[in-house]
Amino acid sequence: MTLQQRLPPLWLAGSTLASAIVFVFGVARWIDHFTSDPNAEDFRLHAVAARIGLTQGWSHIYDIAAQRAASAGIGPIDSMHVFVSPPPAAWMAVPLAWLPIPAGYLIWTLISLASFVAAAWLVVPGSRLVRATLVLLALGLWPMHYQFWLGQWTAITIAMLAVSWWMLEQRRWVPAGVALALAFCLKPQDCLLLPIALLVSGRWRPIVAFGVAGGVIGLLSALSLGTAGITSWLSDLALVRGDPFNAPLTYSFIFGHGPLATGVEVALGASALGLAWLRRERLDLVFALGLVGTMASATYLHEDDVAVLVLAAWIVLRAGPSGVQFAWLLAGIAAAQLIAIGLPVPMLVWEPVWIVFLGLEPILKRRPLAALHAAL
Repeated sequence: MTLQQRLPPLWLAGSTLASAIVFVFGVARWIDHFTSDPNAEDFRLHAVAARIGLTQGWSHIYDIAAQRAASAGIGPIDSMHVFVSPPPAAWMAVPLAWLPIPAGYLIWTLISLASFVAAAWLVVPGSRLVRATLVLLALGLWPMHYQFWLGQWTAITIAMLAVSWWMLEQRRWVPAGVALALAFCLKPQDCLLLPIALLVSGRWRPIVAFGVAGGVIGLLSALSLGTAGITSWLSDLALVRGDPFNAPLTYSFIFGHGPLATGVEVALGASALGLAWLRRERLDLVFALGLVGTMASATYLHEDDVAVLVLAAWIVLRAGPSGVQFAWLLAGIAAAQLIAIGLPVPMLVWEPVWIVFLGLEPILKRRPLAALHAAL
């Protein structure tokens, strides 16, 4: 083998270098943010909820007065900063609850990063260089960068979803359903339509396991909260939903809060599910449609939640995309980066088109990208 044959293609080497530079820049921003305001991350809210649960009982984790008392001196509690995640998100923070918030945030970041890279190695196709490039590229995207900035749970949710997909590929229905239930119970807004997409595609066995596991987790959550805790949770959710800044990546940004935005979101979700049924023989397309359909139909969504589309893109790339599909994924990179400067409209336009392209992929695939497929 000659030296030229051993060297990677120029486009791949250039992509790796560019992605690495963006990632290093992102790490520098994480460090700067962490050192300048180490208590500002969302991790604080999960740690505070865990502290309340351990000291006052889990029925009080959604008590705003208790959250404010526990957050005294380390950050505000308001409609933009309040714990409203399902109880399992607080349970997971228990091992880190009594550490100083900066130390807990640092450990959580390392756990999240390791989980994300492990998920990527499970899903991303191609050589080590291709995998490294796609991981670095994903970490450089604003929604993913922002999730690590905040100490959010999106990376762990992606890891659980990746395990679920891999188990589905192996036809291991029960573990696939359990992993999906764990992801759902951490951040339901990131995968709400995925179980329905799998069900309409005829994959009912993992959904039975999902229902049983989710039912057990839901029952334990309800028992831990009691009537008072559930009432407080619903009250907190109403507070959060009443703040328009909590839905920057939904169609209410374009159409305002009202029936028009709701109609668009319902139509996009229904379209994704319809195409999941149409392409039911393709697990990659069904899974991707479940995720992008969730994002497009959401009524509550933050910038970091959009990072879950990275997993959908990896799965599509693994199957070898058509030229049109690949070009649209490249356009998605630009749309994701524009969110960083307060421009969500390109992403809101990109998502519906991607739903269409996913539905058309078996037709579009008739003209594959030979060079890309060779690399993957």
